[in-house]
Amino acid sequence: MFGASDTLPQQGRDWVFSFGYRGLTSNDHYSGTQFQYARKANETFVENTQQLYDLNATYFFDNRWSASLSLPIVNASWSLPTPIAPVPPGPRAEQNSSGLGDIIVSGRYWAFDPVKHPRGNLSIGLGVKAPTGDYKNEDTYPNINGTNDTEKVADISIQPGDGGWGYLFDLQGYMSWKRISWYSSGTYLVNPRDTNGADSVIVGLVGNSPAFGTRVENTVPDQYLLRTGALFPVGQTKLGLTLGFRMEGLPRYDLVGDSHGFRRPGYETFLEPGFVYTIGRQTLSLYVPIGLVQNRLPDPYTGLAGDATFPEYIILAGYSYHFTPGGLPSRRPTVPPGESPMPEHPVTPGNAPSR
Repeated sequence: MFGASDTLPQQGRDWVFSFGYRGLTSNDHYSGTQFQYARKANETFVENTQQLYDLNATYFFDNRWSASLSLPIVNASWSLPTPIAPVPPGPRAEQNSSGLGDIIVSGRYWAFDPVKHPRGNLSIGLGVKAPTGDYKNEDTYPNINGTNDTEKVADISIQPGDGGWGYLFDLQGYMSWKRISWYSSGTYLVNPRDTNGADSVIVGLVGNSPAFGTRVENTVPDQYLLRTGALFPVGQTKLGLTLGFRMEGLPRYDLVGDSHGFRRPGYETFLEPGFVYTIGRQTLSLYVPIGLVQNRLPDPYTGLAGDATFPEYIILAGYSYHFTPGGLPSRRPTVPPGESPMPEHPVTPGNAPSR
């Protein structure tokens, strides 16, 4: 779901170039909403570290239509102590994966003329995700007993790509009231492909067995992101403070197509404080979503409860530059005096939060 962004409408001929960063470490296990204390106490927890980078270019044909290209870069690791039993477990075995992710091309349309409706608007976004990222990235690691240290497919959560064509649906809106700007957005990624043929981490750690059914292959899952909150300008400065609610996750069943294969469905909700600072054509942003509720949903079809790790917090940083080529004057929409516009920053949820 790289490439989902929320920016104010611009005028024709304008470009916005942006860079987004998402960093997190997940090592708290949940089954359903129950925290798995034993995994921490026995030091048998999985540790999942992700660094995700998003390069995005958006061109505005006029003040309502725009098109974007998003190139994600993934650098991640997944580790588990092996052998995992008895307690205390053996040394931690790490899997690593990096590279270009799945590229997204998208378009956006603002429902109302920004000139006539400067205090509020609603946009509709549609996009296509191409399977450009490696979904069979391999690394050398042992099985769960600490033996058979060979090259095998890394865990699904750190793969740069998912192996399927996807379709992005996005709604975003904002409304200004006096000096406060309210914003909301919802993004859903439809992945019709069922499984991608890559061995799941179950095969790497335990081995292939008919008992695991279709879970020996990785799924190509849908993903979603919901956000809502408010931006508060600080005095007459270009600094704005934000406070919002965030929810991101991976559903049990895909909207289109079957949902076999290995997945860790679930969601996490966050309190999302942050700030946005604008200077000239440049905008800087920093958000630190703090986890509220973590829920590892049962696997599809098998009904197995399973567990997954979730982050306590996420770092989201963004930088964008507004550019009008050829020396033409920028014709950005006028913001009513004393009011603050929606922040311009990339929203890069990356892969699903349930690991």
